[in-house]
Amino acid sequence: MADEKKETTEKSAAAPQKKQATGKPKNCVFCNKALRRKSWYYRNSKYYCRKKCWQEECKKLEKAAEK
Repeated sequence: MADEKKETTEKSAAAPQKKQATGKPKNCVFCNKALRRKSWYYRNSKYYCRKKCWQEECKKLEKAAEK
């Protein structure tokens, strides 16, 4: 029995680890809605569900910069 446990731990340690995908995220950065294939909007290295979300985040960042 001890040999079986050693074999399973060796197999799990030797198994290749999955790399995390660095592609398009599944949700909008601003409102956290799911991104659809046809309507996603990409600006400043971020993905948004629509242009309005991008504009609202820009306004939010400007107000934070003023303070």
